[in-house]
Amino acid sequence: MSDPVTVAVVIGYFVLTFAIGVYAVKRVKTAEHYFGASKLFGAFVTSIAAFASIMSGFGFVGGPGLVYALGATSLWITLAAPVSFGLGWFIIGKRVRLIAETRTIATLPDLAAARFKSDAVRGLLAIGLVLGVIAYLGTQVMAGGYVVSGLLGVNLETAIIIIFGITMVYTAVAGMAASILTDFFQGLIMVVAAIGVLIFALTMTGGTEGLFTTIGQKDPTLIDPLGRGTWVLVLMWFFVFALGGLGQPHLATKFYALKSHRDLKWGALISGGSYMLSSLLWIFVGYAALWLVIGGQIPALQKPDQAAIAFLGQLPTWMSALVYAGLLAAIMSTASGFIAIGTAAIVRDLPMAFGKELDISKQMWWGRVVTVLLSVFAVVLGYYGKYLVAILGALGWGYFASATLPLLAVGLNWKRATREGAIASLSVALLLNIGFLFYEKVLGMKLPYAMPSYGVSIIVALLVMIAVSLFTKGAAEDDLDPDIRAAIEA
Repeated sequence: MSDPVTVAVVIGYFVLTFAIGVYAVKRVKTAEHYFGASKLFGAFVTSIAAFASIMSGFGFVGGPGLVYALGATSLWITLAAPVSFGLGWFIIGKRVRLIAETRTIATLPDLAAARFKSDAVRGLLAIGLVLGVIAYLGTQVMAGGYVVSGLLGVNLETAIIIIFGITMVYTAVAGMAASILTDFFQGLIMVVAAIGVLIFALTMTGGTEGLFTTIGQKDPTLIDPLGRGTWVLVLMWFFVFALGGLGQPHLATKFYALKSHRDLKWGALISGGSYMLSSLLWIFVGYAALWLVIGGQIPALQKPDQAAIAFLGQLPTWMSALVYAGLLAAIMSTASGFIAIGTAAIVRDLPMAFGKELDISKQMWWGRVVTVLLSVFAVVLGYYGKYLVAILGALGWGYFASATLPLLAVGLNWKRATREGAIASLSVALLLNIGFLFYEKVLGMKLPYAMPSYGVSIIVALLVMIAVSLFTKGAAEDDLDPDIRAAIEA
């Protein structure tokens, strides 16, 4: 698709995003501003940015594809995710902000090191974040490239350079501050696009009655609450995405950006509500694609992920261009956030884990250098290492959730959680996720009842954190620093 309207909308989107990202440099005065946007933004900006970073390209393309393939099964993902926002802002956000009031906190490893008084915990978490970030960025490269290539009518290589070049430059200039400001802008586009899709989908299909009656007559399982999935898969997805989101670094790091802990009371409502609105696109695009196929208006799709593209082909050009801008927003918001997180882990956290800390000015200078190098590496990996990226992508989300959820949800709410428990949990999370990858990708095996392996990793990591903490004492109870104890007890 390269008609003049679409090209104009996409170019305008890129120009505005780049300008907003570069403008953010005015906010950056310290290394903490660059790596964590510490105390720079209010509740509305931070909350929209938090939702935008979670609703990645998967939500705009993968979500409708899951609905097309499984029916209502995947709704247990997207309808559970807003619960995670609420829990995150109240269970984790409050304690993160209180600790940030007394400590120089800009990253999750900063927070983990303060809570558990351990450079080993800082280092293990930083390594995990870098691996996960590379995986996420690598998986976004081809998706972003194909979208821009189709929209602007350029070749794939040029498209990748455009989308990641723009993201790399503004993230290098202003770090996390640029990521949050651009995420805010991109989040607003996603919400508008989702509302527009809902209106058009319901108008086209005759409302919810016409939509679901047509689909239900063809295959009742598609509108059944379990869909085509198993009850074990549904329960596991609800558990993982209601709680697992608490361990996603692109959400947790946003809490540093709040100017005041008083802003927390609005964060859950704004971010969770925005995610729910954008989920309308996930739900109704998938079902509308099924309606089109069942009605014979389009041929059956060869791949479920084609559901979003098939639906967009039915939209007026101007609306289609807006939704494509929303898709680009979803990809770029996630990419910029992960670039900033990965850069901070390499430049700030790994040196600190080995007892070395760069001067503030050098941290920001090297931060810009590493941002460029990390972006280029991700592009090369994504373009040339397609099989490796698929493997790393499977590791990414599961590792983030299983590694960081115990540290945040348990460590910041239970004084008995220990340093030894944190180290054991991080180690087990990494081993389990790599082991499951070998089990599923190399051996071709699957867990019973379609159980997702990352759900098992999360549960085991949580249990290890609790069990080891019950028999150890490091950085717990009487060994807690006064400010950390006060934050946990608040």
